[in-house]
Amino acid sequence: MKACLLGAAVLALAACGSDGDPNDPNDPNDPTDPVDPTDPTDPTDPPTADESARDNDELASILTAHLRAEFPIQLIMAGISENQYPEGFSLTGQTAEGGYTGLGAIGSLSFDFAYHCNDGSTAHLVVPCDGTAHHSHVAMTVTGAQSMGAIAMSEINRVVDWEIRDLTLDKARFRGPDALSLRTSMTTEGELADYHVQFDAVYEQVRYLPAQIIPTFGTIDFTLNTERTRGDDLRVFNSTARFTFGSSTVPTTLVIEGVTYDVNLSDGTVTRL
Repeated sequence: MKACLLGAAVLALAACGSDGDPNDPNDPNDPTDPVDPTDPTDPTDPPTADESARDNDELASILTAHLRAEFPIQLIMAGISENQYPEGFSLTGQTAEGGYTGLGAIGSLSFDFAYHCNDGSTAHLVVPCDGTAHHSHVAMTVTGAQSMGAIAMSEINRVVDWEIRDLTLDKARFRGPDALSLRTSMTTEGELADYHVQFDAVYEQVRYLPAQIIPTFGTIDFTLNTERTRGDDLRVFNSTARFTFGSSTVPTTLVIEGVTYDVNLSDGTVTRL
């Protein structure tokens, strides 16, 4: 009798464990079930075309806000490379190699940086950063929070390693790697979405003309990892983007995964083309 009861229990457990009915509406977690609804909290669920488009639109606005907020930072670092320290920034020391270290703050952003200058010779000699140097190399970390327009960015962690050329021509030209992590939120069609954006970027010939506060030449290539939560829908996705700076006659564009946006850097307007 005990053997019969044990056998029945084993059969019952086997029956429960083998429930793979594709028409069972009570089994939403069966990955082999083709008709069960997808889990809205599963970041691997494929988005609809409309969801992807909205995510790209919002990501384009976030990247544009980040870039608009960084223009003053770039100009500050170009000025420091010529020994011009603005309010909130200070020289903290000099390195054995002839470089310098410094600290700074703008609002809720904190800066820790090191830099040195070189001449224009093939020997690439280290020279004082006194306004006569050919170019500089700046390594900088940035942490904190900042806002640009309606977009508030927090938990900013950024590391850049820029080369700034054409200092004596007053045409600061930036190139080099950049890495950033930030959190922000966007509201589209009345729905709030929270974003965690991480990227690696490469600046190539991003140039400011004399007395200009917005670049008018150059590109930035991004490799992005984005985590977006809208309601109970979580999406994690990778993408690539290219930002191309324009001029008075050439539009500034941002291309994300083949989708092109026209960008107005003066007011931050981003329009999908």
